[in-house]
Amino acid sequence: MNFPEIEQVAPALAKRIKKHVTGAKRAFRAICHLGFETTTAREFEKLGLAESVQISPGAIDFEAKLEDAWKLLAFSRTSTRIIMRIAEFEATNFGKLTKKAAEIPWELYFPWGKIPEIRVTCRKSRLYHTDAVAERLASVLENALLSEALPRSQEASQEHPQKQTLFAHFESDRCILSVDLTGEALYKRGFERHVEDAPLRDTLAGAILFEAGLTETHTLIDPMAGSGTFSSEAMLLKAGAHLWKTRHFACEAQPAYRPAAWNYLTSHAKPIALKEDLQVETSDISTQAFATIEYNLKAKGAAPYIRGFESSLSLSRQDFFALPPAKEGSLLALNPPYGKRLDADVPRLYKEIGNKIRKDFSGAKIAIMVPSDDAEKALALRARKVIRTSHGGLNVKVLFI
Repeated sequence: MNFPEIEQVAPALAKRIKKHVTGAKRAFRAICHLGFETTTAREFEKLGLAESVQISPGAIDFEAKLEDAWKLLAFSRTSTRIIMRIAEFEATNFGKLTKKAAEIPWELYFPWGKIPEIRVTCRKSRLYHTDAVAERLASVLENALLSEALPRSQEASQEHPQKQTLFAHFESDRCILSVDLTGEALYKRGFERHVEDAPLRDTLAGAILFEAGLTETHTLIDPMAGSGTFSSEAMLLKAGAHLWKTRHFACEAQPAYRPAAWNYLTSHAKPIALKEDLQVETSDISTQAFATIEYNLKAKGAAPYIRGFESSLSLSRQDFFALPPAKEGSLLALNPPYGKRLDADVPRLYKEIGNKIRKDFSGAKIAIMVPSDDAEKALALRARKVIRTSHGGLNVKVLFI
């Protein structure tokens, strides 16, 4: 795709950026929630990523143009970070590391005068001291990015206070260097909100809803809403409040960033659509939780981004077990209280939930988080799919029924 361009970098540097960064396919890695890798891959496909992907635990790897990665940043609800691979080489000692790192044209990836944060991980490598590796890389970056002779990146990008990060991963003496395109993790949706104990991360909520079939749903029922994350994700999607409208990204402060190209891409891309008649029914029995939900969905939080769509959202303080039978085309999303959120008999609670679902939600799609085998057994529902993941430091399952 050809984008309109307004070049604001030195011509020679702009030409190199176009040749080596924006004009060529690059290798990328998207970080996602463990167990939801194929979910994220399907979401990327629906967002127009035509390249094949390779799946590994908690991540998917793919090759694409930089603008494709920008599109995923702008619209993905299930990934938590996207990074671009810039170099891979063998480094069995610090001399080799320094030599190879010094050969990288850092000015193509980071703005002049700003040294990125360096995050290092080492596994089965002779270079295992992460702080020492970071010190060597920082020295190379300082020599490269603080040089007065270096062509300056576009001045507009310098105004963005986005943190720049270089990831260095060592695996069996192979060093892989990657530039972060994201900035704050993508579960940071760009607005402040109140939260209850052990709040569900927005990206995990997005992955659960996408896997459960939100795009084909007419009524989303979120009856143990807590902080209202399931409802917030659905309403933001319905309102078209995609991430490029609610937050900034690290890529905006990088030399390859072109505002005209970004604006063209985000305004012409086709995001994932929901049913036009989608209704979101949000409730919780807790007075405190209901106050939190009202703040996050009516007063602050997501509220400014879903204005004009309030008729699609209903909030009520009521007991899940008193809800009426679900309508056809409904999706019940449940994150029952457990762990820090509940000091009670969890299997008994899940038994009651199972009974309620069999009685009043037999025709609905169900997505329910389950903290233990005992709770799953007490639920006594046959799942069409089970995904093992983590939430709040606990290993949990998500049952799709």
